[in-house]
Formats: sequence, structure tokens, C-alpha cells
Amino acid sequence: MWCCALLWLWSGSCAAEHFDHSSGAGRDTGQADALVVEVRDDTGQWLRLDGPAQRIVSLSPHLTEMLFELGLGDRVVGTVSHSDYPSAARQIPRVGDAFSVNVEAVLALAPDLVIAWQSGGANRALQKLRALGMPVYVNEAPTLAAIAASARQLALLAGVGGRGEQLAVFFERRLQALRRPQGKVRVFFQITDENLYTVNDQHLIGQALRLCGAVNIFGDVGVPVPLVSQEAVIGASPQLILYTQLPGQQPGAWVDRWAARMPGVILLPVDPDIISRPSLRMLAGIDLMCQAIWQI
Repeated sequence: MWCCALLWLWSGSCAAEHFDHSSGAGRDTGQADALVVEVRDDTGQWLRLDGPAQRIVSLSPHLTEMLFELGLGDRVVGTVSHSDYPSAARQIPRVGDAFSVNVEAVLALAPDLVIAWQSGGANRALQKLRALGMPVYVNEAPTLAAIAASARQLALLAGVGGRGEQLAVFFERRLQALRRPQGKVRVFFQITDENLYTVNDQHLIGQALRLCGAVNIFGDVGVPVPLVSQEAVIGASPQLILYTQLPGQQPGAWVDRWAARMPGVILLPVDPDIISRPSLRMLAGIDLMCQAIWQI
């Protein structure tokens, strides 16, 4: 189940059309918290709230993370499976998972805002919630820069725009500090240990590899999450293989296979939670990858 959810998460991060976050800026129609807030979401839909959101249902783990990063964890009254960071998020009532949301459970929580991920699988539930008059904000972050934009927008919806701007600027400056010119280090990123899924240059992780100056050996493949063969990986002669592995988990069978077939290749595990979720915490995963690449 974990692998299934992970593949959905990886493939979803580049599935959507790129929306211009700069033109989707929101506006607070007054200076006091009690006044109306208007924000345009990442699908171009305008959302109007009578005041900053106080009871929020988050339908994606990365959005739950970001709400906590904004200091809004106490306003999250409902979320979905795999919303496990920070630890306090595990105590929040569940209303479904990535593929199915219980509309009745959402309504029972009496939220004044529902936030969702466009690449998620809950579109039918979102339609029902909107039809019932529930304010729904749909997020999409198809680029690294859009993650910072998401922080700004969510903060505006909750009336903490200053905090959102602070975190967004930090994220943007850190990305710029990590940026390097295109180098020659050839990298293969392996998503799961069951099948050889990887990412292209358009995927968020592919963008991160390019940011670090690496050459993604499957960067020019036409789909965001391609399935590749062992022979194709070996033939591309990667110098570094990054593979996802949860903390405390034993290395998968492919680690020994790669070491045997490609002596000298560097193998490095990456916690999928810090690299697969388009939240501000993704900086930690990007930094880890960059440091590994720069040492070769």
C-alpha cells in the first residue's frame, strides 16, 4: 500500500498543467482579521472567505505539513491518511486517503475551509463539497518555485500573510544558494525497490537534481515517472544512485544488485517523506541530494 501511495504521489507532482502562481495572488479586503479574504487557487478559481480560516480540513499530507509550518496546526480539524508530520498531525481525525474522501465526515467537522491537491484522487468529493457550498481551495505545485507560492497563499487564507512571506522568502533564498551550473555527475533516482521507476527532468525531483547541477540519466524521457530496465540503467553508467528508503527500513534487494553490477557506483538512501512531498520540508531532501552530488 505504501508503494502504491508513493507512486501516486510521485506521478502526481508533475501531472497538472503549470499555473501562474504570480497571477493567482489573493487579497485581503480589509486590515482586520474579521474582514473578507479573497484568493485565487491554482486552478484559477476565486475563493471568498468571510474572514481568515479557523477550521481547516487538509486533504493532502504535504498541505498538512505546510499548515503546521505556518503555525496553523491547531486550526487543522481533519486530514487524510499519511499525514504524519509533524507528530502532532497523527492525532488529527482522518476523513479519507489519497484516493477517497468521506464527504459526510468532512461536513461533520464543520470546517470553514477545505484545501486539496489537484493531482490527488478526490476530485469527485471536491465537486460534492463545492455543490454544498463548502469553500474549497485547490493547490498545485508543479515547480520548486511554486512551493513557496503555496506557502504565501495558504498563509493569506488563514490571515498570517507575514509568516507565509517569511517562510517563502527563506525557501527561495535557500534554493538559490543550492543552485549550481550543469555539471557532469550522472545520477539515477530510484523511487521504489519493487520496480525501477524513476523521474524525468520535469518532475519536481528532476528539477531538484538539475538545481544541484547533476545530470539525470533519464531526464529527457517524455513521462514524469517512467519505468526503466536494469539494462538501461547500467548502460547509462550512473555515478550515483539515489534510492528511497524509510528511516529504519532495511535496504532493498536492488542495492546489492547495483553494487554487484556496477562496482564503484555510490548508493545513497533518501527518506521519501522529505523528497516526495512538495512542502517546505523538501529543502532537507534537496540539500541531502546536492551534498552527495557535489562530493563526486
